[in-house]
Amino acid sequence: MPFFLLALLAGLLLPFHCLAAGGHHAVDDAAIDDPGQCNLELWAERSDLDRRQLQHAGVGCNLLGVELGVNADRETAHGASTRHLHGVQLKWATPLRPELAIGVVGALGWQGEAPRSQRTLLVPLTWTPRDDLAIHLNVGRTFQAGEADRTARGIAMEWQPTAKWQALAEYFHDGERPLARLGVRHFLTPQVSLDLSFARSIPPSSVPREGWWSVGFNWAFGG
Repeated sequence: MPFFLLALLAGLLLPFHCLAAGGHHAVDDAAIDDPGQCNLELWAERSDLDRRQLQHAGVGCNLLGVELGVNADRETAHGASTRHLHGVQLKWATPLRPELAIGVVGALGWQGEAPRSQRTLLVPLTWTPRDDLAIHLNVGRTFQAGEADRTARGIAMEWQPTAKWQALAEYFHDGERPLARLGVRHFLTPQVSLDLSFARSIPPSSVPREGWWSVGFNWAFGG
């Protein structure tokens, strides 16, 4: 676990309601929208390696107790052709105890070049020991056409000291390389929020590290 996860623990003093992760974060939570509610998520990333850029648009809604989501992504990089990625996702979650919840996420993604399709099965677990604090654990498996399967795992912590601000730290391994992220979320209203984060890959010393900034917009509506 990266050191900043431990550093964040030292400041957790003020209780407040902790909201779901969502957005561009790598680690998912064991929570879904309220019945009839939808979430619009927009974000953009810019990397310091090969000038990589990514734009994402996605929407998800709770339909009959299951969250259905669709997304479209566009990725560009220096010296490479533009990639267009699309995906659909189903997510279910249920409480095991008042402070503990578990979920299942199934996702299918595809693009115009190899590997053309990717399937992911993920199990998120969320522990909420206090109203202002949530810890998420993920384990999953990714299946890519024509390539070896990958095992993903991750841990994240959210702390919300005030109604307007939330901090997040996470460590995640997608089966190829680990990454760490620090981020903040600012709530303009209870339904609208803005994200800012910095993430960095942690490959072996022989492989160049990649760092990237992300900015995001989230809007919960309906319900």
